[in-house]
Amino acid sequence: MPALWIAAGCANAQQGGPTDGGGSAGSDGSGSGSADASCGTMCDEDHDGVVDGLDLCPSTPDGAAVNNDGCSDSQLTPMIEPNFPPFELTWTPTGDLGRAGGLTWTYVGIERADLFHIYWIVCDDPGTPCGISLDGPIDTAEQWQFSATDSDLINGKLVYTNTTHILLDDTSTPALTGRLTLTIVNQSDMPMSFTSAAALNVTPRLGTHGAEITGTGFKVVALAEVKDATSAWTPYLTYYDGAPTPVAGGAVFTSFGGSFYSE
Repeated sequence: MPALWIAAGCANAQQGGPTDGGGSAGSDGSGSGSADASCGTMCDEDHDGVVDGLDLCPSTPDGAAVNNDGCSDSQLTPMIEPNFPPFELTWTPTGDLGRAGGLTWTYVGIERADLFHIYWIVCDDPGTPCGISLDGPIDTAEQWQFSATDSDLINGKLVYTNTTHILLDDTSTPALTGRLTLTIVNQSDMPMSFTSAAALNVTPRLGTHGAEITGTGFKVVALAEVKDATSAWTPYLTYYDGAPTPVAGGAVFTSFGGSFYSE
């Protein structure tokens, strides 16, 4: 049976919502940046609404919105969420990665708290091969590679390809081309955009592309297919079932996953 994995991960998760740090005044009510010892433990030198003793990000830019730790967007770096599911979300998988219609992952009920950004990064776990093989465990050459030609990132379509083989009952292993197609939509079923991790300002563990999650839910549909020199693209389990193989499903390995980052 195919092996699927899900990587998840948190960062900087606080309660409440970002606040506008521009309106706080100095201890004398003037709004000046000068410190006044008379304010004692309630000093707020950068005037972001978070007192200095609790402020993890001093010198916040004037007028910048901050989270409950006193940090603005510009003072934070996206960090991986260490646990799954994050953000109190509910995750529901339906379908099959290797069958017609593919596998659907639905995420709902995201509690954004005071986070500025949430990102979902594809194929990001260096400990788990992200690819497909029809002749045994996935090796390095069989891992998914981003296909710019086949992808339509703006309209929420991300495509990876690879080269693999299938083990037949005559012990031959003819070459196959693999393809993983991902589409992403919001809770209104409107396409969301994929983009590079670098453009998202995310430093991933392994992934190269992902999407910013701006609402409280989203849906990803994934379909893995293969083809040989003469066939059309076919869901990989359907192709395997129709091939003369020694063990039904015994040599099939596939995986992909997504990691959450936030700031």
